[in-house]
Amino acid sequence: MTCWRLLALLLFPLLIASAAVEMDEPRIAGRSLEEWVGSLAPNAAETAWEQIPWLSSYNAGLRVAGEQSRPMLLWLMNGHPLGCT
Repeated sequence: MTCWRLLALLLFPLLIASAAVEMDEPRIAGRSLEEWVGSLAPNAAETAWEQIPWLSSYNAGLRVAGEQSRPMLLWLMNGHPLGCT
């Protein structure tokens, strides 16, 4: 009985390796992994806010808003930015 167990233990990695080679590209609901990643990644319209030249200084923001005759957004917050207090 011990010989069979030892043989099975030695052959198991070979069976796993051969099964991995025979597998096709992983698909979920008919779509490949690259298609899923592409659909989850934000597009240009969703990342447009990153193109805004945000200022972290109140005085600099007030100066730029005055030069451009535009309103200024002032974001104030108390506590941790992720809400972890």
